Amino acid sequence: MQRYTVIAMGEPSGTSPEIIIKAVRTLASDPSALLIVVGDDGIFHKTAADLSIPLPFTYYADDEKSLKAGEEKGESLIFCTSSSIDTEAFRYGQVSADTGKASYEALRVATEIIQNGLGHSLVTSAVSGEALALAGYEERSVFELLTVFAASARPCNMLRGSGLNIFGLTQRCSIREAIAAVKRENIISALVDIDSITMSSYFDRSKPIAVASLNPMEPGGTWTGPEEEEAIIPAIEVVKGLGINAVGPLPAEAIFSDGVAGRYSAILVMTAGTGFAAVGAAAPEKASVITWGLPFMRVGPLSDAGLKEAGKGTAESGRMEAAIGMALVLRSASLMA
Repeated sequence: MQRYTVIAMGEPSGTSPEIIIKAVRTLASDPSALLIVVGDDGIFHKTAADLSIPLPFTYYADDEKSLKAGEEKGESLIFCTSSSIDTEAFRYGQVSADTGKASYEALRVATEIIQNGLGHSLVTSAVSGEALALAGYEERSVFELLTVFAASARPCNMLRGSGLNIFGLTQRCSIREAIAAVKRENIISALVDIDSITMSSYFDRSKPIAVASLNPMEPGGTWTGPEEEEAIIPAIEVVKGLGINAVGPLPAEAIFSDGVAGRYSAILVMTAGTGFAAVGAAAPEKASVITWGLPFMRVGPLSDAGLKEAGKGTAESGRMEAAIGMALVLRSASLMA
């Protein structure tokens, strides 16, 4: 069986269909790019027609049987239909219950394809939390949906770009909640998880896991707050005793430049916003998010749903191309932690 990377459509009223079409067209000449795109057939055809971008797909499937037949024929660029939105009522940039359901179904079907052995790694586009809410779903993000679809209790997101592998102590929450979570036990748990993840051959285990400070720090260690003294430093000492190669806390002005230089296997930041800012600045065209702890590898471009740019033909596909390229690397089973 050939090893297909599965790409799930995000919010259809955003730029997801456009950037997927553009990215797949760019990668069409790569013989290693065996791709299955899962989404709304009508929306992809409408987007292609409205923006004058020819669809690159060589085969269309609408169920598991036809998908398997396409794989057996060796088709390289497959489109798998997961929903059918009324294109007459559809409007670019306007989310609805229908668009929320379509993005939900695309991700569900894409996950199912992989779980049934017809695909390997997963690439995702951004969804709209508002659209998912309108459709009646409790989940508001790709991460939350994958936790349900893949039945995984401990998935972990990592931001990737320009050599940076950044994990957050917390995920989506306010700064106030994030700061409240800076506790010794939480940091220990996060570092144990990161150490386990970095056992994958994707990481260089000879290099330490760097732990970022929460408060500003000068080289001499001044400007620290109680979080460093009461939580971060004690947590690092505990994990060192467990044999985990961790260093810190390190100041923001040094940790990310050193990370780009390749001095760390991974970096733990105390707030997710810090990680987003760092990887976005370091790799504006290639920033991505990788989810570990699922039964398969998931990669997504670091971007929003693109509602304001939808339907204009101006959306850049560089981050999607980078995410697909990363998935092609990660689909080797030996890289699974």
